[in-house]
Amino acid sequence: MTGLAWNDFSDKAGQTYDVEAPGGPYALVLSAAAQLSDSGREGGSFRLEFTGPADQILPQATYRLSADGRAFDIFIVPIGRNEHGTRYEAIFY
Repeated sequence: MTGLAWNDFSDKAGQTYDVEAPGGPYALVLSAAAQLSDSGREGGSFRLEFTGPADQILPQATYRLSADGRAFDIFIVPIGRNEHGTRYEAIFY
């Protein structure tokens, strides 16, 4: 998948994505997807928030995520951690 667009994620809240990460497989759940103000970006402007295990933190980097037979590279940044998990954010603007 190239040129990620809002429509690729708008109805995917709750979807689990497999992540290729150093140290083995990792899973992130898309916990929120929100449109942002129009930046003129093809595919729209949007924010994604993922949740992963609380006991592991992926450093900010580009990772290959896959689900439903589709794979894509995405830059994620850890933005918080609590007893429920570690939160990550990706912005497309």
